Amino acid sequence: MGDLHSRLLRNEQRPLYRLLFSFLIVTGAGVSLFTIMFLAGRFIFYGSQGFLTNLSSGSEITDASFMKYILVSEQISFFIIPALIIMNIFSPQGKPRFSELGRPSTNDIVLVIVLAICIFPVTSFTGELNSQMHFPQWLSGVEKWMTDKEESADKIIDVITSSGKLTSLFTNILIIAVLPAFGEELIFRGVLQKVLSGFFKSGHPAVWITSFFFSAMHMQFFGFLPRFILGLIFGYLFLWSGTLWLPMLAHFINNAVSIGWDYFHNGDNTVDSADPALLKQIPGMIIPVLIMSLILCYFYMKNRRELQVEKDRGEVNESERPGS
Repeated sequence: MGDLHSRLLRNEQRPLYRLLFSFLIVTGAGVSLFTIMFLAGRFIFYGSQGFLTNLSSGSEITDASFMKYILVSEQISFFIIPALIIMNIFSPQGKPRFSELGRPSTNDIVLVIVLAICIFPVTSFTGELNSQMHFPQWLSGVEKWMTDKEESADKIIDVITSSGKLTSLFTNILIIAVLPAFGEELIFRGVLQKVLSGFFKSGHPAVWITSFFFSAMHMQFFGFLPRFILGLIFGYLFLWSGTLWLPMLAHFINNAVSIGWDYFHNGDNTVDSADPALLKQIPGMIIPVLIMSLILCYFYMKNRRELQVEKDRGEVNESERPGS
């Protein structure tokens, strides 16, 4: 075991090796663990008789509790545990393990809360713009498949959030906001973005590519653009702050507010027909976009100052903070 760990450490500076190893951990450990948790869940929720019946029939699962269990299982199996394994194995020598989870300052936390609030007008606008995009006729089959995937995802969320109980609200926040914010940021920013940064020797292409996969992973293609923008913001927050807690916080606020809105509006997500046209919404985004830009600029300048201090002390390792 010690020999294996030493070989991994010797190869840790090879970005392609780290990428392939990370992929194997996510697929191997993720699929294995999720399969075990899925089978255990079917047995727990349906009992031995219902377990076998549902497995053989392949019937659609509409039980909200089981769906919540599946979402938790997915986050643990494919995101949280693989990410922690990878980050632990490839932690930089001479640094504490999980250095990506360094504690941010109170000032940074407050700024990210403001940033997260300002994101909503932008994602709302881009989401509406994205929903109005259509494929050419020869790709109508692809568009129908995407629409079906979107409707399927919406049905799952509807089943999960259908209860009007306050306890259900807190459970949904835990499952749809807390766990994804923690797990997805660990795997996308903490693992994939860092590996790609080493591969490209620059943080910027790593942020953009990671954002693409982050948005595509949700399999909700008519919401691809707003999620891509969210991925960019989360990515640059990590690149320029060095801590995953800040993108996790922004991710959590984005999801939690959506859940709260759905709860207090009794699941009514219909768009008011009196909403202004897209072009008329642009002036209302000027101030939020300006505030977001200033906050991101603050983190960029702070990063440059810290990097310069490290260079002056001879402590900086460019491979660990590429393109920052």
